[in-house]
Amino acid sequence: MLRLWESDRSEPTRPYWMIWAGIFAITALNIAVKVADEDPKWILYGFPPLFLSLLALGFGRTFANGQPTKGWWLPLIPLSLLMIWYVFIRIFGHFSLAPILFHFQYEMESNGIVGSVAFQMAREILPFLLVFVCWRQAARGHRRMQMLGGLLTIPFLVLNPFTLGIGNHVMRAYASDQLNLAHHFADPSLAEKPQGQQPNLIHIYLESTERTLWDESLFGKVAAPLKRLEARGFSATGIAESEMTNWTLAGHVASNCGTPLFGLGAIDRNDFDDVDALLPKAVCLSDILARDGYALTFMKGAMLEFAGTDGFVAAHNYQKGIGYGQIGANYPAQVNAFGSRVNPWGIDDEDLFDAAFKEITALSAGKKPFGLTMTTIGGHSPAGYISRSCLDDADVMALPNRTLQAFYCTNKLTEAFIDKLAKAGFLKNTIIVVQSDHLAMRNEIYRQLKSRERRNTFIILKDGLSPQLNATAATMVDAYPTLLEALGYKLPDGKAGLGVSLLSGHATLAGRVGLDRLNDAILSDHAVRDSLWGIERGT
Repeated sequence: MLRLWESDRSEPTRPYWMIWAGIFAITALNIAVKVADEDPKWILYGFPPLFLSLLALGFGRTFANGQPTKGWWLPLIPLSLLMIWYVFIRIFGHFSLAPILFHFQYEMESNGIVGSVAFQMAREILPFLLVFVCWRQAARGHRRMQMLGGLLTIPFLVLNPFTLGIGNHVMRAYASDQLNLAHHFADPSLAEKPQGQQPNLIHIYLESTERTLWDESLFGKVAAPLKRLEARGFSATGIAESEMTNWTLAGHVASNCGTPLFGLGAIDRNDFDDVDALLPKAVCLSDILARDGYALTFMKGAMLEFAGTDGFVAAHNYQKGIGYGQIGANYPAQVNAFGSRVNPWGIDDEDLFDAAFKEITALSAGKKPFGLTMTTIGGHSPAGYISRSCLDDADVMALPNRTLQAFYCTNKLTEAFIDKLAKAGFLKNTIIVVQSDHLAMRNEIYRQLKSRERRNTFIILKDGLSPQLNATAATMVDAYPTLLEALGYKLPDGKAGLGVSLLSGHATLAGRVGLDRLNDAILSDHAVRDSLWGIERGT
């Protein structure tokens, strides 16, 4: 070892080698802090000791001694895997095979969102590229640094979040003690239509607006508008997030169809010809309402084509789908100093609420009961999107960061929208549902969110439904039968799909077996997935 040290030290010193060591230290610490989701101040605390250690090792001090030695690149393998994991975490909030495979299979364009994601991806990859370059400068041709890299490669590979995530997924999917979900699946088509006048339904999904935001000690008055709504109706406080329900469309499917959004996967996709139709054999809320004479509209401010939403709308009997492509030209877009859209997803939430009010006005003029489902974008990671009107609202802008401002803005807009509907007389014989689509992904307040027990938002406003907080352990699939019962439908044992109505008093599947075991069963399931996609095995 002493000979190795002396052979490196005897070579000419590289100009600016200390700068290379400093760049390596600062970028490596930047990656470590973000991967661990720690306070950025740890970069300042960790830089001096790491930098001095690198100087003591002579990191990048000398030129390469002759031909490059084989294996200098070995540590870059686990580092590359970490980079993939890190990019998904930073952009999508979590690293999970289900949503990754799903989104790869469907259209990803939504106005300028691909360009926005590409820019963010480039920004997140930059520290890794700097680390790659620094390591090449220090280790290529230097046996001492290569020996260190070789020793670290296996531990970094085994303990890598990418490796651990994939391994955990596989082990859970193939565990021996698995719950058979098919035995717990109730046919939703057995729901009995209520007698008398059928109520209208206005279903509002608030992007990432989880119930954890109710904690005033952490988030101040962000949830105050929703608390006022909650005080007027039924609120479920125990809805946890299960596997395959943790992105927007998956949350829609779970709460409207009583099932996680089982993907076909890269191979299974070939077994089903009409993949544009999403879960074509599922009997969802919209299917039942359409069967019973409802006029149904689905609205979102982004493109309907993004990530399969149009396939869901078309396959499940919505008579009208409205997205950015249909209404975007009717509303102004905020642009930055470079002329790019501030909100690359689509229109602001205030514009979506305006369009929804016009649609409800038209639906109310018809003779059929109606259902309108809409989904906002304000709380989307990484920092949210604040509607134009809120930029001049001192109450909103007083909050300490953009993410909280965006959540508070959309919450205020939601309350104002419902009040506007009431004043216009549109809430007679109408049920309003306000819920989150999923838990928030990584954003400016993610560390605070993780410090609490996280739950989804689910509120029902209905004349005659007494205000109450229901703490039953549940997941998003239980929202489906709860909505059916709130609309007056009778369900066998209060069940539909994998869900159990929170109005029925019966225990949910998550309550009976626990969330962990339910998640394992979701990851390993094939029978329910195949039946919902219409796949017949062995034919």
